[in-house]
Amino acid sequence: MKKDLRTFMADCEKKLPREFVRVARQVDPKYEISAIIKKLDLMGKYPLVLFENVKGYRTPVVCNTETSFTKFGLAFGCAPDEVEDFYIRKEEEAMRLNRYPAKEVKNKDAPCKEVILTGKNADMTRFPFIIHHKGEAPYLTRAIGVVMDEKINAPHCAHYRFMVKKPHLGVTHITPGRHFWHIYTAAVEQNKPLPIAFVVGLHPSVATASQSRVSHPPSEFDIAGTLMGEPLELVKCETSDVLVPARAEIVIEGEIPPGAREQEGPWGDFTKYHQVAMRHPVKIKAITHRKNPLVHDMGAWPSKGMIMGRIPQHSHMNRKLKEAVPDVKKFKFIAAAGWWYGFIQLDKKHAGQPKQAILAAFANDIYLKYVVCVDTDIDLDNGAQMTWALATRVQADRDILVLPGILGTDLDLSAAEEAVVTKVGVDATAKPFRKEYPPVAAIPEDVMRRTDLDDFIANVKELI
Repeated sequence: MKKDLRTFMADCEKKLPREFVRVARQVDPKYEISAIIKKLDLMGKYPLVLFENVKGYRTPVVCNTETSFTKFGLAFGCAPDEVEDFYIRKEEEAMRLNRYPAKEVKNKDAPCKEVILTGKNADMTRFPFIIHHKGEAPYLTRAIGVVMDEKINAPHCAHYRFMVKKPHLGVTHITPGRHFWHIYTAAVEQNKPLPIAFVVGLHPSVATASQSRVSHPPSEFDIAGTLMGEPLELVKCETSDVLVPARAEIVIEGEIPPGAREQEGPWGDFTKYHQVAMRHPVKIKAITHRKNPLVHDMGAWPSKGMIMGRIPQHSHMNRKLKEAVPDVKKFKFIAAAGWWYGFIQLDKKHAGQPKQAILAAFANDIYLKYVVCVDTDIDLDNGAQMTWALATRVQADRDILVLPGILGTDLDLSAAEEAVVTKVGVDATAKPFRKEYPPVAAIPEDVMRRTDLDDFIANVKELI
């Protein structure tokens, strides 16, 4: 059986019953779905939730498909604690061998072509695209935007937010400096509209691969095939040559006019601020979908950050930093901070390596605003150790690197000029080297091993 969102949901309900919830009671797509997902988040619960009865619609909405490593393990076919390593291996395999390249199929073999709507019938308001926050329009938060890269004649895809402004008009956000931006700029220079498709409802492997930062070829769809162990089937759009996943739930076809702008927002992105700006309009030309389609949505920003984006971004950053500075052991985003912060673990061999690694990190991710470099004795998952390194190994005048006028995300509201930001690097490694520091105070290991708290304190497990 070919993999898609539906096969994944069936697997999740069967194999992870504690992470699958069906909501039969009617829910309002305006705020209520987001409120339910946010309340679960505040409890530290992240089950896949299928809303079966959406007010005013016959189409269900599914949220929280990629909010735990157990669900990623199920999607990838590996243990939860092996998810990131599995992704790294498969991405590298796709880059070297590409055993499962995406393949094009005919309309008759593409479930996303079961219903074809064109002209006035291509009305986005027929679907329960939800309103997430007060004062907003409906937004597609889990749509994959797909365009064709004419230089290599291959599709490029990534997650792009998409505002449903009118039944036949949407607005999207093209981040300056990223792959999509270069493709769009090339179309503008030729004064041509850019065909684009927004794809809703995909297997987690496809959604995750769309976050890849690899240079094409291979395409993100090739990486998805490698993750799934089977070629991803693609089909040509009705109104353009854009290739989209054939087993998607909904495909919205349109084009971006050259140089045009339309007001977008307000929208509360990962910055948490309600932002309004002039962005890129998308004129809708057709919609195709499966019979009885599902709408796939984020629901609400999770407090712990988006796991899905972190997986391929970690792969990319670790590869690039180790190319620049081989003694880098690990790079990690703190995803709950919205990809502003990055941390590098370095086996320092030279006093200049920390700043070299910091500069390499900034060069390879425009979202990064703060990067901290620490020694290998510091656990990047341990906040107390991180702050200890900052307190005991940093002198501001010597170890803080301030870089003004750097290309960053245009979502940073603190910037005086859009997408031009000041970035900060911190060398929190021991000076000059950790081996020259005095030893860290430690209780003898044999004493720790033989000390059983139950021998000294009654009912110790009941203590708060």
